[in-house]
Amino acid sequence: TAHPMKRALREIALAHKGDFRLTANQNLIIANIEAAERPVIERLLKKHRLDTANDASGLKLNAMSCVALPTCGLALAESERYLPELVEMLEAEFEAAGLRHDEVTLRITGCPNGCGRPFLAEIGFVGKSPGKYAVYLGAAFNGSRLNVLYKASVQTSEIVPLLSPIIKRYALERTPGERFGDFVIRAGYVTPTFTPQDFH
Repeated sequence: TAHPMKRALREIALAHKGDFRLTANQNLIIANIEAAERPVIERLLKKHRLDTANDASGLKLNAMSCVALPTCGLALAESERYLPELVEMLEAEFEAAGLRHDEVTLRITGCPNGCGRPFLAEIGFVGKSPGKYAVYLGAAFNGSRLNVLYKASVQTSEIVPLLSPIIKRYALERTPGERFGDFVIRAGYVTPTFTPQDFH
């Protein structure tokens, strides 16, 4: 039998005269919906329990990974399978700081090839070995600036203790509209990148 998401998309496609758009951030947009189609599509989304996806936290909505282990032979650490746990841990820290709806890009990959584009994340994780990641901070939310290596090797148990004080400080000290990636630079956690030589 087909995966529930495939069944939902098949039913929506039959009811939809517009188009589907896949974004560079692995999102699916149901676009060009005619007014008469909208109630039908909303009913189908509800039927397949896809109607609350956009109510997720700002961190979850902007999180991405590569497939990594066991699918990719290049992977040194988990990525796709670890992402839900990682997001849940950091989501709790953002929520405790009153930042549930703040959009922050988080990306994780199983190796330095960076197929999930971790070097463009405000918080990026790159697999070093099983259970260990290099942590990168400070990319621009809009993708116009790379991040910088913050700590070269962090065990999964050290991630929350490492980032929690930064998240709390961001909540207290950010300027109006300041993004997390911009804050960590202004606060001196990392120095911004301008040329490829600055990156490492």
